[in-house]
Amino acid sequence: METHAKRQLDVDVLIAGGGVAGAAAAAALSPLGLKILIVEPKSSHGRRLAGELIHPPGIDALKQLGLLDEDCTIGAEIRGFTIFPFDADNEHEDYVSLPYSEVEGLNHGGMAIEHQVLKDHLLERVKDFPRVDVLMGCRVSQILPSDQKNTYQAVVTDDSGETLINARLIIGADGPMSQVRKLTGISHETHRYSGMLGVEVDDTHLPTPGFGNIFLNPLGISYAYSVTKGRARVMFEILRGDDSKESVREHLKFFPRAFREDIEKAMAQEKPLAAANYRIVPKSAVHGNVALLGDARGCCHPLTASGITTAVKDAINLRDALIDTQFDVQQALRRYAISAGRVQLTRRTLSEELREAFLSHTNEAKLLNQCIFSYWRNNPKGRAHSLALLSTLDSSIVSMGIQFLMVVLQAFRLLPAQFRDGNLGHWCLSLVKLAYKSLTIPQTAFQHWLRERHALAD
Repeated sequence: METHAKRQLDVDVLIAGGGVAGAAAAAALSPLGLKILIVEPKSSHGRRLAGELIHPPGIDALKQLGLLDEDCTIGAEIRGFTIFPFDADNEHEDYVSLPYSEVEGLNHGGMAIEHQVLKDHLLERVKDFPRVDVLMGCRVSQILPSDQKNTYQAVVTDDSGETLINARLIIGADGPMSQVRKLTGISHETHRYSGMLGVEVDDTHLPTPGFGNIFLNPLGISYAYSVTKGRARVMFEILRGDDSKESVREHLKFFPRAFREDIEKAMAQEKPLAAANYRIVPKSAVHGNVALLGDARGCCHPLTASGITTAVKDAINLRDALIDTQFDVQQALRRYAISAGRVQLTRRTLSEELREAFLSHTNEAKLLNQCIFSYWRNNPKGRAHSLALLSTLDSSIVSMGIQFLMVVLQAFRLLPAQFRDGNLGHWCLSLVKLAYKSLTIPQTAFQHWLRERHALAD
C-alpha cells in the first residue's frame, strides 16, 4: 500500500485515541523524555454509554500519573458494591455488600465519573505534559511497513490531507473496534453478549448510596451508581433477541419502588443511551513496533467494571517495560504483551464465569450462583478475595482458580437444603460439572501462555 502524504513528521510515540487509555499512555511516557503525539478523531463533545467506574487501583494509578488530583471532585466516590440476587418473592432486601474497606491494600474507595467528563478531563490535563501534542479531528488511516525490519509507519488523515508519521512506537488506544488493530493485521475473536441501555436519574432513592448497585435477573444484569452529586447512572442489560422496552419493564419489577418510579420518570423524559457488550480477544497485544492498550487490547462483559482500571494499568505496564529494556521497543513490547495478557485473561474469565452464574440459565449456573452468595455471606475473607480480583488488585489467574474452587466447595454447605427440596440429582450432576470447570481454569491459563508465545514468535 502506498501513501500520497505530502507532509512528514517524526515523533517517538504516536498514540491513536485520546480516551482513557491514550491519555494514560501519554502521561506515563512523557516523563521518559519522549516526544508524543496523540491523534483523536472525535470532537470532545457528545455523550455515549461507556465505562465510568474506576476501582481504587485505577484511581491510584491516575493520581500517580498526574491525571487526577488527591481532592478530585469531578465524580462520585464508590465504596464498594452491593449485589441484589434475583428473587421473585423479594424485591430488594436480601443483598450482599462487598466493601473495599474489607480488602487489605485498598485504603480508599473508587470513583464513578461520567464518561465524557472523564475523557475531557484527562485529555485537557495531558495536553499540559512536556513534549505531548494533541491533534483533534485526525485519524490513523494507514499502517505501512517502514524501511526498518519489523517496524511500521502510520498515515494520519484530517481535513487538510495526509501526514506520514515516523514513530519508534505506535500505540493503538482507539477502543474495542480499533482501527489500528485492523490496519496492523492483528486478528481477533469477537462475540457480542448483549446490549445496554442507560439513563441518568436523581440518586435520592439509590438503594445503597456510595456503592455500585448490581441487580441480578435471568433477563440480564442491571447497574446503578452515583456519577456526580445528586445524579445516578442506571443501566440495563438487554439480551440478544429480547425486546428492549419489555426487558426494561421486567428488570424494573425487581427494583425498589421509589427508585423504580424515578427511573420510569427519567426514561419518559429522555431517550436512553445505548451500547453493545462485546468480548474481543486479539491474537496478540503487539506486532512489530505497534502496541494495543485498553479496549483495543481486548474487552469483556462490563460486570467486573474493570475496563478503565485495566487501561491505566496497561499504560503503566508499557512504561515499565520500556524502562526495564532501556527503550528496546521489540523487547519491551514482548514484556508488555505478557503482563497485559495475564491481566486481561483473569478479568475476562472472571466476568464470564460471574455472568453465567448470575444469569442462572442452567442448573449448574444456578448452583454456582447459590455457592457464590453462600461464600460471600459466610466468609469475610472470601468477600475480600473476590473484590481483590474484581478490582484487579489481584490479577492472577491462579488466584482466581483457587477462589473458584473455594466457591464450588460451598455446594456441600447447600446439600441439606438441596436434599429437602428434592434436588439431589441436579445437585450431583451440577457439582460434577463445576468441579470439572474448576480444572479447566489452569488449563485455559496454560493454553493462553502457549498462544501468547506463539504470537510473539510470528
